Amino acid sequence: MAMRLVDDTGYDAGMLADSWRQQPNSPAYCTELPLDELPAADRGKGAAIRDSLPERFAALPANPTVDDVVEMNRAAHR
Repeated sequence: MAMRLVDDTGYDAGMLADSWRQQPNSPAYCTELPLDELPAADRGKGAAIRDSLPERFAALPANPTVDDVVEMNRAAHR
């Protein structure tokens, strides 16, 4: 029954192998970019981005807006 629901929703189980592309520290995570503007995902770059987050968060204003955080995430992939 569960798999029928998955199939009915159009979920492609074959995409599971690429799910890392949407995980934290990937270009698609919290950047709100359309597909044609997403940088290429680089699986090896995730750790470096993760390690840079404390410094990036510290550079945000005291009360960051959603736009501030989105821009911070976009900048991590430039």
